[in-house]
Amino acid sequence: MRKLPILFLSVGLLSFLQSFGFSIFGVKPNLALVAVIAASFFVANFWQGLLLIALAGLILKFAPGFEKEIMIFSLIGAGAVIIKNRLPWHQFLSNLTLIALGILIFYVILAPNLILSPIFLKELFLNLILGILIFAFFSFLWQNKIA
Repeated sequence: MRKLPILFLSVGLLSFLQSFGFSIFGVKPNLALVAVIAASFFVANFWQGLLLIALAGLILKFAPGFEKEIMIFSLIGAGAVIIKNRLPWHQFLSNLTLIALGILIFYVILAPNLILSPIFLKELFLNLILGILIFAFFSFLWQNKIA
């Protein structure tokens, strides 16, 4: 039962970092999307996954109005929550696959001209590294019965 508060806090913190312009070597990773995808492997059901997506979306855009980016983010996150268990690989590889696919879809829809640029590859690489770290953190907590 303590899983959800830890996931909630982690996704919230990483979303806040992204909303404040966090960058590593000039590259701004999509921390919220990576956190939502990694956390989707540890939620008990679909509704908890949607709660995490809503939290991240509200933190990223806490103002009235509709932004296409938040809608795409929410759809990618919901897609990850839905198909995470249908992938044939180990959860670790499924996590990396969903992160790479999510970032690619995000760019294809919102900035297709940047896909062939070095910034896309740098961000994709950074997001995958962060996805590994976040997934490893959650796995450590759950395997060692800390959470």
